Amino acid sequence: MCVLCIVMVAWFGFALTVTARMASADTLTGMKVTLSDPNSRFVNVADVIVECGIDPDTLTRCLRKDFDLRKLEHRLLASDKLQDANVTLLSNGCLAVDVTPMVPVARVFDKGKPSYYINASGKRISAELRYHIDVPVLVGSFDSVHPASRLLPLLDYISSHPTVSAMVATVTQESDGNIIIVPNIVGHVVNFGDTSRVEEKFANLRAFYRNVLPAKGWLTYDTVAVKWSGQVVATRREKVVAPVALPTVEEQTGELDINDNATVAKSTDEENA
Repeated sequence: MCVLCIVMVAWFGFALTVTARMASADTLTGMKVTLSDPNSRFVNVADVIVECGIDPDTLTRCLRKDFDLRKLEHRLLASDKLQDANVTLLSNGCLAVDVTPMVPVARVFDKGKPSYYINASGKRISAELRYHIDVPVLVGSFDSVHPASRLLPLLDYISSHPTVSAMVATVTQESDGNIIIVPNIVGHVVNFGDTSRVEEKFANLRAFYRNVLPAKGWLTYDTVAVKWSGQVVATRREKVVAPVALPTVEEQTGELDINDNATVAKSTDEENA
């Protein structure tokens, strides 16, 4: 038993030494990239490799003990093309990179700035010529006080309600923060105010479309405001102009006019005589 214990201790000491030397000299064997959505139009496997900043040809010369997985994850999460990333090192030395491409919910056209996409959390995605996604369009003036992300609850409601989605063509934001909806019904715009009471505002708008416009005419109003609680305010397209006060016939005819008329009549009678 004593001899067996001594042999086992010697073996473990030798094995640990050899294993430590092998681990210190062990390198990565490769990299495998997996996309949660293989059909994503925003990013592909080649794009992820570029975002990693790693040359696949030199990856096999990187030591496993020196490779920083957390740093690579942070680099991928900072990319505007990726929504989530997870990097692990497999037992065979292969670097497994699992990423979730960005899912845009709207395209933003800000005055004087390049257009961009945003996802559900408000993260920006650069708009490139190589792809185009059919998503709602946000147009207007956006800043730190009224960012484009404040419209996300409204867009989420629109996308989750097919009836409302069919009604809305474009969502814009004015410099004062008022949200303006351009409906598919041509002839007017809808002043939505802010993103509060979204369901109530659309219910009021549908009631206005159902009960008022068929009777008044679809081109009667140029602006329909649902920003106030419990009411819909519409502005006529043709503004009523107050009539100009014009002088009457009696006001134009005075005493001198009467005398002149009498003189003209007398002269005419004398000529006839």
